[in-house]
Amino acid sequence: MTTDQSICWRCLLTVRVSTVPAGPDGAIPESLQPLAQAIVGMPRPNTGCTWISQNPRVRELLRGLADGSIALSHEALDGLPPTRTVEYLRGLLVTHGCLPQRDEHLAAFDRWLTPKLDAISDPEQRRLIERYSRWHLKRRLRDQARTAPVTAGAFLRAKQHITVATQFLNWLGIRGRRLGECTQYDIDAWFGNGTTTRQYANLLYWAIRQRLVRNITLPLPTSRSSPLASEEEHLNALRTLLLHDTLPAAHRAIGLILILFGQPLSRIVKLRTDQVRDTPDGLQVAFGSDWLSVPEPAAVVIRVHLTARPGLNTAANPTSELLFPGFMPGRPMHVYAVASILRAIGIRPLAARSRTWLQMVREAPPSVLADTLGISAATAMRYAERAGTDFLAYAPLPSKEQRTI
Repeated sequence: MTTDQSICWRCLLTVRVSTVPAGPDGAIPESLQPLAQAIVGMPRPNTGCTWISQNPRVRELLRGLADGSIALSHEALDGLPPTRTVEYLRGLLVTHGCLPQRDEHLAAFDRWLTPKLDAISDPEQRRLIERYSRWHLKRRLRDQARTAPVTAGAFLRAKQHITVATQFLNWLGIRGRRLGECTQYDIDAWFGNGTTTRQYANLLYWAIRQRLVRNITLPLPTSRSSPLASEEEHLNALRTLLLHDTLPAAHRAIGLILILFGQPLSRIVKLRTDQVRDTPDGLQVAFGSDWLSVPEPAAVVIRVHLTARPGLNTAANPTSELLFPGFMPGRPMHVYAVASILRAIGIRPLAARSRTWLQMVREAPPSVLADTLGISAATAMRYAERAGTDFLAYAPLPSKEQRTI
């Protein structure tokens, strides 16, 4: 296995994997064999050796799963102290078929909700928040999970709705009232004072529909225009992404897709490799119904990323179809981490996206843009209104063969 000069990392990794996740009989349980094979077969075995050797928690978890002291289930892993190591191992188990797929944001909402409810001392208030959260907010998350993974935004909004609902009921209690005794005067006082997060009092809309409160009118939400990058800022962002010599190609590619096509970061990080193709006519990308050409030299940056996508040298994403695989197994790059990196180099993602859309709606009908770029017609219309374009005068939607940007 070894010589005085070198180490056979593959041999060393094979030995460690054959001994660490071994059951009482010294053999790897059949349920864990796909994971073991994936670790042994990872392209860079030295990384696997380091992962097992230098993290005692990894060895504890693998031994526990092998000897049965930790059940091979999501529920058992949920019962362990929440750490990045536990979530990484869970991702590996799911990626390699040892555990079933589940929506992690939906599961995280359940884990977050239980202690949140336990912290409410008033029994009546607790029952109300539990009813609102489980039968309204969680049902909406479950409905979303049936067609696509729950987004980080939807998960965070649900948490915020519960936090604001709890704050409102506490505030109302200080005024000596229960929810059913709430008056218009209370509503006006709540929305007229405090922070802007009070606009997220979704509990009140739900309570009106459930007829838990009567004879009150809620103010219309204050509409806020999204930030808008200037023309100069937009050009500087494009120049930075094309010429940056230390930023990884993955982040440059994500930024260029944002700048060129106005896609939200939450969608860009979920792109698959089959949504990009290199043809004799150049690099193309698909967001909706059509293939769109990526202009040079932006196409060069994306090609560089395609030749060396990160995260493929471990057991986490060996055959990932994600265009931007992340650190966690089977998941894309985290949208907030990407946004933070772009802001660090002077790019405001939302402002940049708004500028791109204002330029595009001046050149093509919103209906064409919506279909081609895979967004809602309402969103495209909203940008057209902001740009002041006469979108009602546009010609009817052309055939697919005629569509261009």
